[in-house]
Amino acid sequence: MKKYLTLVFCLALSPAFALSLNDESKREARLFNDFLKAVYAQRADDPKAFSYLEKALESDPDSKYLKRLLVSEALANEKPEWADPYAGFVSQGENDSDDWMVYAAYQWKKGNLSEAEKAYESALALDPDNVRILYQYVLLLSVTNLDKAVEKLLALAEDYPGLTPAVYTEVGSLYLRAQNLQQALAYYNKAVEMAPDDPAPRLGRGEVYEKSSQYFLMLHEFEELEKMGYGNAGTFSRMASVFLLVKDLPKAEEYFLKAKADDNGDVPSAYFLALIAEQKGDYSRAVGYLKDSADYDKSSAKWLQVSFYLKRLNRPEESLKTLAEAYRKFDGNVEIGYFYALALNDAKEYKKAAKVLKKILESNPAYEEARLQYAFTLDSLKKYKEMDAQLELLLEKNPKNAAALNLYAYSLAERNLRLSDAQEFIARALAVNPEENAFIDTQAWIYFKQGKTEAAENILSAVPEEVVAANPDIAYHRGAIWYERGDFERARKYLDMARGEIKEAAKLYKKLPKSARQ
Repeated sequence: MKKYLTLVFCLALSPAFALSLNDESKREARLFNDFLKAVYAQRADDPKAFSYLEKALESDPDSKYLKRLLVSEALANEKPEWADPYAGFVSQGENDSDDWMVYAAYQWKKGNLSEAEKAYESALALDPDNVRILYQYVLLLSVTNLDKAVEKLLALAEDYPGLTPAVYTEVGSLYLRAQNLQQALAYYNKAVEMAPDDPAPRLGRGEVYEKSSQYFLMLHEFEELEKMGYGNAGTFSRMASVFLLVKDLPKAEEYFLKAKADDNGDVPSAYFLALIAEQKGDYSRAVGYLKDSADYDKSSAKWLQVSFYLKRLNRPEESLKTLAEAYRKFDGNVEIGYFYALALNDAKEYKKAAKVLKKILESNPAYEEARLQYAFTLDSLKKYKEMDAQLELLLEKNPKNAAALNLYAYSLAERNLRLSDAQEFIARALAVNPEENAFIDTQAWIYFKQGKTEAAENILSAVPEEVVAANPDIAYHRGAIWYERGDFERARKYLDMARGEIKEAAKLYKKLPKSARQ
């Protein structure tokens, strides 16, 4: 206890009584401290490790070891340019195999492949049994000199016969990457013959069959792997894709589900299972599959698809919420933004829709569909001057833009302005697509505004009754036309279809004689 008390007393003394370090000891302490920080940062994958190593080097500027660590850390951070000031460490005296291996990796990253080859050869000369160096060297040779890479691997098999099946598999993989499918298959066959229970060469052989479009051989190979207990999400989803190719949908779904059971987030399985569920009309399950996908949080397309399915499930609020969240998550993604604006328009949130569309057009002025939607939104906001300007821009670029022509014509008719211009615009739209019901309706409405009720009814009668029943605007127009013509019975029929959606139809319905409303 006395020793403990003495220690506490000493620690409590003023710094004036502390032992002082000389300059060399202080330098070594700083070096050790910075080096230790770098080690801990490396273990935590903290990019600050590089700066800690640089600080340590300041305390020992001639340290070859620290320079090598700096080069290695720069490569680990995919920043080979950071290593440039320190790569000269190989010129500081003799090098061991690790020095040459790090230098080789640096030269490879810098694109100096011949220098990298020489450095790997120097490393292997010092440590010929180092499999890690050999692997990196062979990987480089597979890019620069495939025959030499194969030669090195086959030599390894001669020295270590127990590695022969693994070597043959690796050689097959080298040829597969080089698209030499015949040679790849030959070596995979040798590996399977020597080690029939090893899944690796069978998997490689399956890939060769897949790339050479021999799908049934691929299926057979993967089925063998499944029997051996080596089936996994990758093989199952690829088998399912083949069944899709031959239009065996139940079998495809079965194997996609096996892939999902092995890996719940398997991306191909999620995508295709969602499509299969969509085809069956099971949109709720399709949503679940997409949300389970490992890449859901990074895939704007999947968020869009989920919003589409929610809309089909008659859950527009959830669909809109999904799009709003996606728009924030993907930082104003243009495609997301466009569909978000459409959903906002459907929800009659026109101000928000206009803001989103305006932002899209600021960065993508050639996006015609967005400009058309912006014009529609401005029309809904009664900002007619700006809307007309947007439509003029569209028609200046494409005078045959039928949708823009129709919108312009209909808006002018609604405002009861420039009806002769409106007539010209709708005539041009009908010349592009004479059977479009929306265009026919616009033409009838212009006739109505011009007092030509008989012509309006004649042209609108061409629209099928089921289309009228499904479109409140067209139903309202037919009701209004018959009202003006004094046929209240017919007017009631169509106004009754529209009055739940169209305020003007509800008002006009109330003006009908009581006898017509009964």
